[in-house]
Amino acid sequence: MGVNMYAWVYILKCADETLYTGYTTDINRRIYEHNSCDAKCKYTAVKSRQPVKLQALWKVELPKNNAMKVEYFIKSLKRNIKLELIKNPLKLTELYIRKKGKLEFEIDIDTLKTSYKEDL
Repeated sequence: MGVNMYAWVYILKCADETLYTGYTTDINRRIYEHNSCDAKCKYTAVKSRQPVKLQALWKVELPKNNAMKVEYFIKSLKRNIKLELIKNPLKLTELYIRKKGKLEFEIDIDTLKTSYKEDL
């Protein structure tokens, strides 16, 4: 089994219409945890927020602090901007550079995003 060279940054839409942003190295495990009231998922463990649906997914090169920077950046955005990112995930790189001045690591939109959304 190979070693991951990237992490995932994602936006979920909760049943109560709120948005949650997170990062992980195992997206399938993490979404399962969000939907199973796992104590590690404090925000989405609330029953009124379940089920969650994957709305956007980006691949960020390791080390994981790169994914943490992207997660923090997305969390700092207003809801309407997050909704724009969901509609057009490619805008993340442009927004990040505009706000931060540079991008020191690679961010890719994941091509499997649609299939993940359909599976959940």
